Amino acid sequence: MVTITDEAITALNGVLDEQNKKDHYLRVFIAGLGCSGPSYGLSLDNEIGSDDKTTEIKGVKFVYEGELEKTIENLVIDYIDNEMGTGFIVEDPTAMQCGGGCAGCH
Repeated sequence: MVTITDEAITALNGVLDEQNKKDHYLRVFIAGLGCSGPSYGLSLDNEIGSDDKTTEIKGVKFVYEGELEKTIENLVIDYIDNEMGTGFIVEDPTAMQCGGGCAGCH
């Protein structure tokens, strides 16, 4: 399943406290597709659909569409705060990296 770093847990708990949303889940979803595979997004959600699956990792409640179960199992959620920016990032260390021939690669 998903790995979440300690930095991401600390930042997420801060957001949940700040927004008074301690009862919400962290939803993982596919935000788009590129040449190196899907890119993932995160949102706070308190509605669980009939096709959704839930789990808890290190005290963080996750929700995701059931069909994504195998797709997201290697994801790493981290939180960065450096000169390049601040925010949550979702990476798939098993994703194929493209050769640089397309405009949407990162």
